[in-house]
Amino acid sequence: MGLFNWISSASRAVGSAIVNTAKRMANDAISWMAEEAEGFMGSISRMWQRVKPFINHVRVAVQAISKFVPWPWLQKALQGIELLLASLEQIEKSDLFMRVKKAIEWIIKWAKEYQKKQMDEAAMAEARANAQAWNEARAHMQDEERPIASALSLMNNYLLVKAEVALAVSKDDLQDFEYFLRLRAVQKLLAYYETSMISIEQTGEISPDMYFIVEAAQALIAEQASFSEAQMLKLDEMTQRLFGKPIIPFIFEEMIMAWEINRKSTEAEWEALNRQLAKENMLLKRLKRAESYNEIEPDEVVELNNLNISVPRDTETLQQLQQEAMEKRFYVNAAEGFLQMLEKDEATLLVEGRDYLLEQGAEVGQLLMTCAQQGRSWSSLSTEQQALIVDFANIFEQDCRERTAQLVEVMG
Repeated sequence: MGLFNWISSASRAVGSAIVNTAKRMANDAISWMAEEAEGFMGSISRMWQRVKPFINHVRVAVQAISKFVPWPWLQKALQGIELLLASLEQIEKSDLFMRVKKAIEWIIKWAKEYQKKQMDEAAMAEARANAQAWNEARAHMQDEERPIASALSLMNNYLLVKAEVALAVSKDDLQDFEYFLRLRAVQKLLAYYETSMISIEQTGEISPDMYFIVEAAQALIAEQASFSEAQMLKLDEMTQRLFGKPIIPFIFEEMIMAWEINRKSTEAEWEALNRQLAKENMLLKRLKRAESYNEIEPDEVVELNNLNISVPRDTETLQQLQQEAMEKRFYVNAAEGFLQMLEKDEATLLVEGRDYLLEQGAEVGQLLMTCAQQGRSWSSLSTEQQALIVDFANIFEQDCRERTAQLVEVMG
C-alpha cells in the first residue's frame, strides 16, 4: 500500500453512511488516479518537465520572502551558546564538545548563506552528522539549556530538509508521481514555517507545531516515507487549521495543478501541429495541381514526396492529440469534483446545492477507477458512462481553473 493510499484509509470520514461512503469513494478514486497517473496523463518524467518551471518559481518566491528574515530568535539563541558549551566542557566530553561547536559554526554559516547558494551533498552530510551531535548533547544538558539546543537542532534540520527538497526539485529524472506530490506538500509546509519564523523573537516562542512540521517534512521526502497514525492525524489537524483543508486535498490539489499544466501543454501541441498541418495541406494541394499540369519543378517533386508521407502521419498524430486533450480535460475536472467532496462537509454541500456529488460523484469515481485498474480507454466506455463523466467534469471545469490559477499565483 502506497503512502497516500494509507493516508486515505487512515482518514476518518464523519457523517451519515451515504456521506462516509461517498467520501471513501472519493478518497479511493483520487488515490487510484494518482497511482495510475501515467495511464491517464502520460509519463511522469515528461509531465515533470512541464511542471518543473512552476516549481522553480516556488523557490524564487520563498527566497524573496526570506531576504527579510533576520532570524532574531537565532541571534538570541546564539548569545547563550557559551553557557551551553561550558556545560558540555564540564562533563568532559571533549569529542561531543567539538562536534557541537562545529555544528554551531555550521548553523551560523548556513543561516547567513542559505539564500545565496545551494547546499551540496557534502554540506548536507555534515548537517546529518550535526543532527546526531545535537541529539547526544541534549542528553547531557540541564533543563534550562535544552530549549536552546532544541531550537538550534531545529534550525539544523530545517536547513537540511529545505536543501534536500531543493536538490530533488533540481533533478530531471523524477519517475514517481507520489514523490512529486510529497515534494510539493513539503514545500508548502516549509514555506508556511519560514514565514511564521519571521515574527519570532525568542526561542521560547517556537511552537511545537514548528518542530512537527520539520519532522513531517523529513518523513515525507524520505524514499520510504512512513507515518504513524498519530502523526497523520496531527498533520491532518494542522493542515485543516493552517490551510483550511484536510491533508488529502492539501496534497492532491497539487496533482490537479500538475495535470492541468500537462493538459494545457497537450492542447498547445495540438494547436501548433494544427497550424503546421493546415499550411502543409495547402502546399500539398498546390504541388499536386502543379504535378497534374506538368508544371512542377524537380525540387518541388522532392517536397511533394515528403508531404505525401508527413501529412497522413501528422494528421493521425493530430487526431490522437485531440482525443488525448479531451480525455485529460475530463479526468482533471472530475478530480476537482472529488477534492471538493473531501474538502467540504455534508452541510456545506447542501448549502451549495451540490449534495448530488454524494451519489453521482461515487459513480464517476468508480468508473474512473475501473478505467485505471483495467486500462480501459475512453472509447471503450458506453455512451451513458461517457456522458456521466462529461457532465460531472463540466460542472467543475471553472472551479478547476480557479484552483489552478490560485496555486500558480501562490507559486509565482
